[in-house]
Amino acid sequence: MNGHDGPGINRSTEREKKALSNALSGALDVNPFVGEGGAYDSVRPAYPDEAVAALVDAARRARGADASVQGGPLRAADIGAGTGKMSELLARAGLLVDAVEPSEAMRAQASSIEGVTWHDGVAEQTGLPNDLYDIVVFAQSWHWVDSERAGLEVERILAPGGVLGIVWNQMDVSIPWVHRLTRIMRSGDVHRPDKPPTPGGGFAPMTLTQVAWEDRMTPEEILTLGTTRSSYIRSSEAGRARMQANLRWYLYEHLGYAPGEQVTIPYTTLVWLARL
Repeated sequence: MNGHDGPGINRSTEREKKALSNALSGALDVNPFVGEGGAYDSVRPAYPDEAVAALVDAARRARGADASVQGGPLRAADIGAGTGKMSELLARAGLLVDAVEPSEAMRAQASSIEGVTWHDGVAEQTGLPNDLYDIVVFAQSWHWVDSERAGLEVERILAPGGVLGIVWNQMDVSIPWVHRLTRIMRSGDVHRPDKPPTPGGGFAPMTLTQVAWEDRMTPEEILTLGTTRSSYIRSSEAGRARMQANLRWYLYEHLGYAPGEQVTIPYTTLVWLARL
């Protein structure tokens, strides 16, 4: 579920979250990413180095002194792992990663990276073993879960003193043209730095690291990015065509980009951490 989205929280979004978090099936009416068309991995951004470093450092602190030799490699669970963008980065940093993702379509896009093992499951019932992980990460997926039940499940699978990490990439909507772009794409919640997540379980208060960075895409890639949004996947053919037409007008006519020209998109990544 890496990169899941939806417009600002409303009753419809809350119903979708509850439906997804209580379902163990891969039905399209429950999990829209079952029907993702295969472009997700190629156009969704990964995560900046500083955000990954914050997660890895938290895992090391959770393990304690000499983390590299105590009990073998650090272990992470990536829940709602989507196509494995975060899983791959954690594995490349030396962690052993169990990636949990309910959508077969998303798992099929994942590359084969040494150190990542894939599982079919959901946040509230991961199927992972008790008391094993130094860190459990939700990258672009926490807003799809039942926070009380997911927190209790994380508490079950974390080793004593382990860390919960909740990460969001989001376009910097404080910039007016970016805000309008996200409105046209219906590109998701804006997760506020003054609103920490509220997991169930016995976690310490959450701390926040914010990372400002930039992504670069062509207008054509941004048009494809729009097709990976849950709102687009669930929309009618007419709704999909309308969104793409609006995006084309905005990028080519209003903003004046030429085909193939690089568009610099400012992002902010929020990394929330809480120790058990």
